[in-house]
Amino acid sequence: MPRYFRCVDEDTWLTESRSEYTWRAAHELAVELAPELAKQVSNLFKKRIASVEEVRAWTQIFFKAKDYKPARLSADLSRFYTPVGGLDTNALARELGLRTGEAAVLVRKLDKPLMVATMEEILQAVKHSYEHRHKIEFAKGRV
Repeated sequence: MPRYFRCVDEDTWLTESRSEYTWRAAHELAVELAPELAKQVSNLFKKRIASVEEVRAWTQIFFKAKDYKPARLSADLSRFYTPVGGLDTNALARELGLRTGEAAVLVRKLDKPLMVATMEEILQAVKHSYEHRHKIEFAKGRV
């Protein structure tokens, strides 16, 4: 299901609408890259006004994401591409012994440009919330 971060006070979107798996992958990768900041980013999916600590944490994580090197996957992803250019995450999950959602998150974490862009959007959303004292929420998208 597509989701995005929304400013409740302005009733407007702050990020692109992306798969929930993409947002979860970015959050999971953030905690992997900076486990010491896990507490500061733990409220990502809750409705709230962001704190200065959260903005600082996402700023640090964003720069770490720009420098990270994605892990190598034990399976050859080319075997799982479908004729229409998608990825058969069900087959990949079976191959890796994961649930489908876990495989979807894993594949997205390997896509560095996607993760950097997503984390930048998160950073901008929490920065907007903190600077303007606006409440943000993780909202269901329509697309």
